[in-house]
Amino acid sequence: MSGNSNEKVLKAEPRNPTKLYGGKGSEDYKYFANDFHQHRLTQWTSIYLQCAPIARREDVHSVLEFGSGRNLTKFIAEYLGISHTSVDVSERFRPDHVSSILDFPFRDRKYDLVCSFQCLEHNPLEELDGLIAHMVQFTNRYLYVSLPYAGSWFSFSFNIRIPKFHFSVRKYVVSDLVGGRRIDVRPLRSRPPERFHSAHWWEVGRPGTRKKTMIAKFESHGLKLVDSYHNVFYRHHVFFLFERI
Repeated sequence: MSGNSNEKVLKAEPRNPTKLYGGKGSEDYKYFANDFHQHRLTQWTSIYLQCAPIARREDVHSVLEFGSGRNLTKFIAEYLGISHTSVDVSERFRPDHVSSILDFPFRDRKYDLVCSFQCLEHNPLEELDGLIAHMVQFTNRYLYVSLPYAGSWFSFSFNIRIPKFHFSVRKYVVSDLVGGRRIDVRPLRSRPPERFHSAHWWEVGRPGTRKKTMIAKFESHGLKLVDSYHNVFYRHHVFFLFERI
């Protein structure tokens, strides 16, 4: 998120959430483990998609993530032996740096992949160009983001397995043409600072932020689209992988 917070570097600690948050009975641990509830099952594919380019692309050895949240991407990347630096405005889940996107200073350190997942939409749309420009300067090669999608979709999944026969098909179609209305941001502008970034200010697929429009906005910052896809189980998450040109 953007904001007025200054960068703060936290002391490195062992990545043991059970000890760090005071045991499984603590409120912090319960919030940390929220992604393991049954109702979050479809969103787990998004965590896989967040990590897939990091794990599979041979030219990715270092990652910078803005809005790292529960640090799940960091845990997986580091398990795979990939350097990961996390940045978040909240100290709650012990990111490497406590900072907003714009306050995180550029010190000539570059990373193979810079990412931000379900974060940018918590800032006013007029700030997006500045956020993209700031993130781009940190990457040697890739910028990878996921954003909320408010367009319409239709999905179909069919699986059958019997002796000597197995068939599986999964299809989905998305469309911006029957998307939601513009988000009324007027009430958001009067929120106090501590709640200013808690809501979505915009979403892909709504008027003014159609998918093609958003791709063009990112590409205007010296990027080209390499790949784009939805979470097949949770279409509300759309991913864009860009490369510097």
